[in-house]
Amino acid sequence: MWLPSATDTVGRVRRLVLIAVVALVAALAPTVLPPSVSAAAGEVHPEWGSISAHGARLHQGCRGYAYGYALTPPDGDWALETFLLGPHGKRYGSGYFQTGSDPLTGTGAWRLCLRATRGGIYTIRARLTVQNGADSSDGWLPDTTFRLRKPRH
Repeated sequence: MWLPSATDTVGRVRRLVLIAVVALVAALAPTVLPPSVSAAAGEVHPEWGSISAHGARLHQGCRGYAYGYALTPPDGDWALETFLLGPHGKRYGSGYFQTGSDPLTGTGAWRLCLRATRGGIYTIRARLTVQNGADSSDGWLPDTTFRLRKPRH
């Protein structure tokens, strides 16, 4: 790896920019990057609500596969992020719901295509964030799992 000498002005500037970029990425990574396969990093709050989905058989082409949510969030404006994880932790999709445009109980759908989707056990993870004035809290709802099966031939 190239590192500038102490007397190299251009090198010093590059080094400072590199350090700043690394620090910025490290600071933003927890908020910008998708959740890890494990939700254990945050607290789980079953009292805040639940998510659900039924098992289904995959169909030819691309189709929507429904899931539901029911929330009882703390007071304030809320935002719900949902993440679909397939077999072996592969990420298949995400969804977003919020105060003002979505109800406390509702449905969403994952658009999945047979050619790109494996049969198996899928997990939905959901992160709820609530903002009440200057106070903010977030946590995970309990995970839910369901089975998607390939069509019979």
